[in-house]
Amino acid sequence: MAVVNRCAVGIYPSQQLLEWAKPLDLDVNAADAREPCLYLIPDYATQEEAEEILEEVYEAIFEAELDYWHRDTGTWPAERTDPVFRKWFEVRFYPLIQDLVGEELSATELDEKFIGELRTALEGVDQHS
Repeated sequence: MAVVNRCAVGIYPSQQLLEWAKPLDLDVNAADAREPCLYLIPDYATQEEAEEILEEVYEAIFEAELDYWHRDTGTWPAERTDPVFRKWFEVRFYPLIQDLVGEELSATELDEKFIGELRTALEGVDQHS
C-alpha cells in the first residue's frame, strides 16, 4: 500500500443547491444527491493551506458541479463567488489518500469531444436501464 502525494476535497451538495435543482425537474433523489464528488488537490500541511488551495480552485469545482447537475449554463447562478460556493456546497478536506491498487497512477486529459461522446454513450445506457 502506498500513500499518494495528493489530498482531496469532498464537495457535498447543500440544501441551497438542492432547492435550485427542484424546479429543473432533474431526475435526482435528494438522499442519493448527498454523495460527494472528490477532487484531488495538492498536498497540504495545515487547514489554512487547504483553504488557500480551495480558494485557487473553487471556481473550476463550482462550474464542474453545476455542469454535472444541469448543463444549461443559463440556469446557473450568475454570481459564483467563494461565499456563494460555500452556500451551495459543503466542503470536507481529506488529508491522506492511500492507494490500495498498487499500480502506477496515470491521468488522462479529457477534451470536449471525448466528453461529448461519453455523455452520448451514457445517455444510451440510461435509456436501456
